[in-house]
Amino acid sequence: ALQLRCKTDTGTHRLNAKLFGTSTLGDLQLAIKEAIGVDSNCLKIMIGYPPKPLNLSDSSVSLNELKIRSGDTFTIVNKEKKNKTVEATVVEPRMLRKEVPADNSCLFYSVFYALQGRLTKNDYPEAKRLRADIANVVRSNPEEYTEAVLGKTADEYSVWIQCDSSWGGGIELSILSKIYQVEIAAVDIQTLRVDNYGQNAGYLTRIFLLYDGIHYDPMYLDSGNPSLPTQTIFTTSDDVALSNAIKVAEGCHKARLYTDTANFNLRCLTCNTLLSGQTGAQKHAKETGHGNFGEV
Repeated sequence: ALQLRCKTDTGTHRLNAKLFGTSTLGDLQLAIKEAIGVDSNCLKIMIGYPPKPLNLSDSSVSLNELKIRSGDTFTIVNKEKKNKTVEATVVEPRMLRKEVPADNSCLFYSVFYALQGRLTKNDYPEAKRLRADIANVVRSNPEEYTEAVLGKTADEYSVWIQCDSSWGGGIELSILSKIYQVEIAAVDIQTLRVDNYGQNAGYLTRIFLLYDGIHYDPMYLDSGNPSLPTQTIFTTSDDVALSNAIKVAEGCHKARLYTDTANFNLRCLTCNTLLSGQTGAQKHAKETGHGNFGEV
């Protein structure tokens, strides 16, 4: 069965109906209707980069003939909601940075936004759910997540990661990649290195995060058309999206929008101790259990 998603102005939806290459366009329209609750006659279905409308005139054409593959995400526009005012001139699609709150849960906010295409104050509690999901995976796999890997026992780690003051990093991204079966490409602004979690797992889709040394933000594609939703999930074969994500990091690098974690100064916001660099912060966290730091 094909793994397909559709993206609307309310977020990203997985198509749960079983579709195959031999399924028809009519089957796809029915699956989209079931996923979002809107009659397909009211919808414009778009695919590709930049999104282009599917020809809906022949509902008997197969998905193979339409060159639809696993991992594709459809952009859906509800024609009935279309504003009657004249649309603004469409500009070239571009990758942008979505700023999320800097309150120690930025990694979890970023992954949630990239997967769902939205982040409001009502969604902030989702960060706790992601932390709990990670803790469950660690407790369920003690042979893989040993003290040598985690820096603490599985039980200690499970308690620690569920604290709002604990920062997420590479371990957490690798686990979230497994949970959601998606590659997570984190682009480092300072070094322009791309750490691609889940790269060799055979996942079909990828999301992009931007890392400035102490903070994560998600990236998304703005089509340039205000009537279209933003795109946050891409196929792993989309080299254009990867190149554009790196360009965003390059622009931030030139503007020096990063923190040199080897040399910057931090203050522990729990006990006010002054610390030097990421190494000092990690050592202090291990010795005291404190995990809430601010740059001086």
